[in-house]
Amino acid sequence: MLTSKELLETLSKHDIRFFTGVPDSGLKDFLVYLNSQGKDIAHVRAANEGQAIGIAAGYYLATGSLPLVYLQNAGLGNTVNPLTSLADKAVYGIPMLLFVSWRGEPGKKDEPQHARMGEITLKLLELMDVSYEIAEGELKIFEEQIKRLKTKSFEQSKPVALVFQRGLFQEEQELVEPNGLKREEVLGILLEKIGNSPVVATTGKTSRELYELRETRSEGHERDFLVIGSMGVASSIGLSIALAKESMVYVFDGDGSVLMHMGALPTIGHYAPKNFCHILLDNEVHESTGGQPTVSSTIDWEALFLASGYKQARLVATKEELNAIDFNRLEGPSAIIIKLVPGSRKNLSRPSSKSPKERKEEFVNFINSQKNHG
Repeated sequence: MLTSKELLETLSKHDIRFFTGVPDSGLKDFLVYLNSQGKDIAHVRAANEGQAIGIAAGYYLATGSLPLVYLQNAGLGNTVNPLTSLADKAVYGIPMLLFVSWRGEPGKKDEPQHARMGEITLKLLELMDVSYEIAEGELKIFEEQIKRLKTKSFEQSKPVALVFQRGLFQEEQELVEPNGLKREEVLGILLEKIGNSPVVATTGKTSRELYELRETRSEGHERDFLVIGSMGVASSIGLSIALAKESMVYVFDGDGSVLMHMGALPTIGHYAPKNFCHILLDNEVHESTGGQPTVSSTIDWEALFLASGYKQARLVATKEELNAIDFNRLEGPSAIIIKLVPGSRKNLSRPSSKSPKERKEEFVNFINSQKNHG
């Protein structure tokens, strides 16, 4: 088992000091440690994995040094175009090292949304001609892997990858959760306000907390579509539902999710469904992967939503401000940005009583009971 300190020291020893990517829980402990480092380390947090490949390419072009891109294997889908049409040796031939966390590894228990990508991860790397090795937990062997992959990346002018199985890192100290308004409390208030309307909830703890709140309230789950994978697409799913139906549609989203596919905002603004409400639960971190910060703290969300064509955008930071909003008077597409502090219950469970397909069918039946436009 590697410590994060050993890993970072090994990378620095081999002149790998530039990091970019999107966090994953499999790399959580290393990223927690990386975020605490400042001296001689450059770290650019990307909104999505495709952007991270572009950032890495720019770093190589400017310095000639090897960049490192970290990502979950699910994010390989976002990298396919820039890896094959930009960094590939048949195009610009840009060296870089990918740290890929292997969720859904065959033979290991994991969540259903990771199964397919876990099965094809190594095949996908091979198909893209990205040479890879499976990371070893012994420091000496790990350092040899870094040396070997770095040499291959420069000699063959192409990206290479180190694939990390779960549990390879020694756990770092847990982050201290601040006091303040938290997501689960806010979700409870929102459920009181939105009534019987359909909800599309983003991946991660938002969906998990929504599921548990429905259980606690002895309510069914048919009104909720839980986007358990596909980070960043909740608002796009909600858009097309709102365009098809007359009932109000609510999207419960996170700052990391919105940032990942921000191009969805002007699309929503352009088609302007009046029955669309985008609720941004902004705690400024990727909480499900260990609390790594997003760039949300420097964004004027109200201005961004309005510039994208939303009719209303309102920022709230207290329960009183949220309770004061009359949801019946919202002019869509509208956005409510709710400032939160990170944190969730340690005993938060995952939806498990039914399969994703069974939950989908329940939602489809509920949606079909709603009145269509026209």
